[in-house]
Amino acid sequence: MMSEATATQHSPPNNPSTADAPKYVVDKTIHNTLPSSSRRPNLNRLDNPPPPQVERLHRLHGTSLIHDAATLLHLPPSTYATACTIFHRMYHSISLKQHCVWSTAMACILVAGKVEEEPRTVRSIILTFSHMYRRRRLRIGDDIEKYSYGAADCEADDAASLTNDEKENIIRSVKPMSMGGPVYAEWKEVLFDMENVLLRTLGFTLNWIPDSHPHKFILYFVRVLEIESKEVAQKAWNYCNDSCHIDLCVRYDPEVIACAAILMATSNLNVELPLMPHPWWEVFIGPNRNEDLSTVCNSILTVGDENDLVNRQSKYAFISSLMRETSFNDPGSYLWSVAD
Repeated sequence: MMSEATATQHSPPNNPSTADAPKYVVDKTIHNTLPSSSRRPNLNRLDNPPPPQVERLHRLHGTSLIHDAATLLHLPPSTYATACTIFHRMYHSISLKQHCVWSTAMACILVAGKVEEEPRTVRSIILTFSHMYRRRRLRIGDDIEKYSYGAADCEADDAASLTNDEKENIIRSVKPMSMGGPVYAEWKEVLFDMENVLLRTLGFTLNWIPDSHPHKFILYFVRVLEIESKEVAQKAWNYCNDSCHIDLCVRYDPEVIACAAILMATSNLNVELPLMPHPWWEVFIGPNRNEDLSTVCNSILTVGDENDLVNRQSKYAFISSLMRETSFNDPGSYLWSVAD
């Protein structure tokens, strides 16, 4: 685990009104790993839980699937955030060795659509994830010659020898699966089974989630701070979207994540906010939260690092599950063979 992120301080020399005020900035050179959560009693009793870095990889893989599915299904940002919150809360109650992220991501999209009153049909969800399954196995959009994930590579045969255009032509030539066929039945069974597991695990109480997203606080905080730049609000909103990829929503209050997003946005755009007599964020989240803000900021920054192999693998490749038994779409499964 890398060293904990800390907020650095400096005083702007040319502004007398803020010369004595400490300014907390984000140290972009520190990409810390979040410590293990203490709110996971069920997982603490499991034998041989996955290492933190392995768990992070699979969480990123699952949320990247949710992101891609939400984009293809034209779901609004709130539904995407709700699906990610459900996903992270699910894996704070169960182990990655019990259920794969593919089945969980599908169920999260289905349930989040119902919670947000933006439902999508079962058929559209299955066709979307089947489409994404083929794209991940071909690693479309990734630079296969430059990036290799070693033994973790789970790509289709001859994927390395094809150009992206050739891969896209392969995807376009695939006919939609028949609703009466065995392949569709396999996807459908997995989706419904996982929806039941998800609802039972989370206790059927999901109606509060849409009101707990950090996005809900961004525009309000920006108005209170009298920030006129729309670019700050947009950039902070984007940082909130990035925060959905990791389990910050389970570890921190949404107000803390919103303040961290605004802190990074104003820092990037050189927008000064009041720091005296107290830093501006204390109005929203109280005192003594500097370390939390720093941890949240640097954790979000890890998601946007395109040169990080973990981020690229989770975004472009197919990653085999950690299940004790083979997942429904792992190498060697029925779906794996029919997708070739």
